[in-house]
Amino acid sequence: MTALPASTSVPRPAGAPDDAVERAEGPLRVLLVEPESEQSHQLVLSLSGHDVDITVCVDGAEALLRVGLLRPDTIVTSATPPEVDLETLVRVTRRATDIPILIGVGPGDSQRALRALAAGATACVNRPYRIPELAALLRGSLPGVDGHHSLEHVSGPGTSLRSGALELDALGHRLFVDGHPVDLALREFGIMDFLLRHHGRVVSREELWTEVWHKPLPPVNNTIAVHIRRLRHKLGDSEARPRFIHTVRGIGYRLDTANGG
Repeated sequence: MTALPASTSVPRPAGAPDDAVERAEGPLRVLLVEPESEQSHQLVLSLSGHDVDITVCVDGAEALLRVGLLRPDTIVTSATPPEVDLETLVRVTRRATDIPILIGVGPGDSQRALRALAAGATACVNRPYRIPELAALLRGSLPGVDGHHSLEHVSGPGTSLRSGALELDALGHRLFVDGHPVDLALREFGIMDFLLRHHGRVVSREELWTEVWHKPLPPVNNTIAVHIRRLRHKLGDSEARPRFIHTVRGIGYRLDTANGG
């Protein structure tokens, strides 16, 4: 992975003003950061009829060079760009421009997405990409285009999750229960994020540990149980009469908000 010094900035084209310039008419200029050639090829073909002009970069280092030269309207990047990590890509880009940055997220990308959103990314979208969803987000990224709203109001994976009485605000790192904010520690927030994304499904202790702690689960460890107990206390929940988090003996946990709203 290429390391960038703290002073790294996106190069600007010669003669370009420091502030954002008004966008010219024409196709939406999208800078796509996609290391998988088949994925980028399919995306270019699928969006060809949506008045979108796509420039493909295979890694984050190339993207940082091109964003200053091409002045795209929107950036779409995978959560794991080679050479330059996602958070750095977002943070350095934000020093030069406030254009929308969409993060394509798949299984296991939630923590990277959270860090990218905190660094200034705009929203997340499922990856592999669903063309109607992505096209709607892209066309809504500019004010006054076909009446679409701004991306900052779009709820997507990694921005806002709602289920019953629970709402998780990833960008603000907050959880709301019945509309009331609940302060969570970092690991607690990661657990709630994962449970909400897999709402209704039993998730194993191994899955939770791998997703939140990013390492194999030790043979004997009660850390998850301790965190779940603290979470239940903060949610006003209980193991005996669970409103949200249900224990599945010998397997793991299930988040169910059907009776919690």
